[in-house]
Amino acid sequence: MSDIPSLRPTALELLEAAREHLTSRVVPAITDPQLRFQTLVASHVLGVVERQLSAGDAPFAHVRAERRALPGSPDDDAALCALIDAGTYDDDGAAEALRAHLRTRTELCLMAWNPLFLLRVKRDR
Repeated sequence: MSDIPSLRPTALELLEAAREHLTSRVVPAITDPQLRFQTLVASHVLGVVERQLSAGDAPFAHVRAERRALPGSPDDDAALCALIDAGTYDDDGAAEALRAHLRTRTELCLMAWNPLFLLRVKRDR
């Protein structure tokens, strides 16, 4: 569908326009603090969806492959949790592999939800 030039604006362009409208036009006009907060949250959610759609499936495919490469080769999060409960990651090498995997997953979430925070954390390391 993305290769059809007549489908304009794209979903990403629509999301960006809606978010920009909320942020630049609606939020400044709101006087009710609760409604202002809720509108800012809605704007933020649109930004998250924008970033997730822009990234596509590649980051998630990477996380799935990284998880399968862990000791015990868990196929999903339930299997990973079962392996953790079973003590599979109690030794130092396996524990480090698990920490690296969880760091990747956390960074992926932060890239969607709060990329500026992630950049600050990485800068300050």
